[in-house]
Amino acid sequence: RLDKLRELWLHGNLLTCLPAELGQCASLTVLQAHHNRLAELPAALGALPRLQGLYLQSNRLGGSLAALRQRVLRHLPLQNLALGANAFDLAEASELASELSGSAARAVTSSGHSGAARIGLGWNRGTPPAALRDVLTDRLATTDHFFEPMAAGVRGDVLLVAFAAQGPGMQQWAAPCAAARAAGVAVDALYLADPSNSYYLQDPAGGWGGVRYFERLIRAHTAGYARVLLVGSSMGGTAALLHAHLGHRAVSFGPRVDLDLTHGAHVPAEPRRACTARVRHALAVMHARGGRAAVHVGAGNAVDMMQARLVAHAPGLDLHEHDTFHHNVPMFLEREGLLVPLLKRELLALLQG
Repeated sequence: RLDKLRELWLHGNLLTCLPAELGQCASLTVLQAHHNRLAELPAALGALPRLQGLYLQSNRLGGSLAALRQRVLRHLPLQNLALGANAFDLAEASELASELSGSAARAVTSSGHSGAARIGLGWNRGTPPAALRDVLTDRLATTDHFFEPMAAGVRGDVLLVAFAAQGPGMQQWAAPCAAARAAGVAVDALYLADPSNSYYLQDPAGGWGGVRYFERLIRAHTAGYARVLLVGSSMGGTAALLHAHLGHRAVSFGPRVDLDLTHGAHVPAEPRRACTARVRHALAVMHARGGRAAVHVGAGNAVDMMQARLVAHAPGLDLHEHDTFHHNVPMFLEREGLLVPLLKRELLALLQG
């Protein structure tokens, strides 16, 4: 019995089932089992009293969300539930969200906080109830993008294309965007998330045409904007560089440039290795058009520094090292009161350029 095991990462292993014995791992808080071939979950998972993060994207799970909730999920104190890129019936999305929000509100996590679970359901089957169609917030996602104009019917001065990092596939960057608007910058926002948790390399059909898919989506929204800023962290930072040529400035925090080196084992060899070449090409095109990019990393994080050095000498790119070992550089900067000022400077550089 692994009764002291806290995190278990099983992603990308072609697993067709999970052992019922996992239910004996009483200390387990995170289970990463995305990108396998799971068709069902053992009911024993519902016996895990501390499980806060359950990541099951890109499997073969399907059928009734209500049945899954009743058999497994309702017993768990979940904070993050990632079910994207499966085959669930989204007609039951509202019932699942309501039930898990109530369960999480009743469960206090080990950190002493409580609250509704974040639930990612993008790229599943069926149609969500009307109130949940095309929803991408920081708590619930039934889609991969959401366009938010500053004012209805009026085009803003800048379009912010904001990529979410790893996780359930939630909206991110809304708070810094709101702060920029409060400071008087007319910013429209296109929020993007990857329901499959695949560095934006996978597409809704389950293939690996994600670069083309997201490029088409982004181009459809950037048309008509003279100023476009792309921003993202970690996996989202990778996406900001992959699509840098679609904007005028790109800000990437802790990107993974070479997936062969770290964190890309669940991605097939061809798209994994094409990622680095695509990043370099996108940066070269952006520079040729007069744009600039910035990469921000924690100087104390050896992996992030290794990845950043792969593009450190790209023309038009500035590398910024921060006094932290954290991979989540935006969180560090936010705690220091530096994230919003940084975003404002990038927006003003666009406006003044």
